[in-house]
Order: sequence, then structure tokens, then C-alpha cells
Amino acid sequence: MKIRFLFIGILLVAGVAAVSVSACRQRGAVVKGDNAVVIASHGTANVSWQRTWDGAFKRAREEKKAVVVDFYADWCVWCRRLDSTTYRDPKVVDFLSRRVIPLKLNVDAGEGRKLAGKYHVDGLPTILVLSAEGKEIGRIPGYMPAAQFLGRVQQITASVTKS
Repeated sequence: MKIRFLFIGILLVAGVAAVSVSACRQRGAVVKGDNAVVIASHGTANVSWQRTWDGAFKRAREEKKAVVVDFYADWCVWCRRLDSTTYRDPKVVDFLSRRVIPLKLNVDAGEGRKLAGKYHVDGLPTILVLSAEGKEIGRIPGYMPAAQFLGRVQQITASVTKS
């Protein structure tokens, strides 16, 4: 009887792992030129994500905007959900495109790993809202549907845009 439950448990874990790996392989992104900007290809509404810390903060200082940093990992199911739902919503896309500098950093590679440690990112996805100087002004831990995400990020950035 115990062996039967063990076998069923192994099958369940293997099935979940296979679905997660398959979802990660289907991830669609296009890198545009030397600017290292990624456009999510999940639908008609697209967020043009900055991919480098220095580039994003240079733009933020020039444009006097906050930076919204999405810390993610390719294996993170909720990160993928955020990409395929929240970041496809036209109102979210409009806000991220016009009001802030959106930056996407992979916690498993390069500067994303180092910066996740610096900003104490301990779960994924984590979205930070930072001033143009890199000071944290707000944090969204975990997945949020579009309407909640938009309301929260607008609330956080309101203090920055008033100054």
C-alpha cells in the first residue's frame, strides 16, 4: 500500500515538473537591437522592458520617472502567469510604458542575481518600485491580477510623480 502511494506521488511530481518545463520552453520574447529591450510576445499589448540596470536608471534620471523592477526566473510559474495575464492588460501596458521605466531582471543570472540579494528579494515574482536614485519606495510580493497590480503600482508611484 505504501509503495502504491509512493508511486502515485512520484507520478504527480513528474507530471507537474513536465508541465512547468513545457511552459518555460514556450516563453516568447524578442530582443531588439543593442538596447537589450525585451518585448513580451503574449498578445497585442506589449511592455518594452529594459534589460540592464544602468540603462534603466539612466533613462529614469533623464525622464524623472520611477523604475518598476520585475525580478523573475524562467522556472517560476507565477512569474509566467504575471507575463501572460497582468502584463498583457492594455491599462497595465499603458501605465508601464508611459509613467515609469519598466525593468525585468532574471534572478538566476548576471546582475539580476546580485541585485536580488541587495534588495532582499526572497520570493518570486517580486516587483520593486524604485526612485531614479535606486531607493525602494514600494514592493509588490507575488502575483497580482491586472486591476490589483495597476492600483497598487499607481498608489506607490503617486508619491514620486508629485515631486
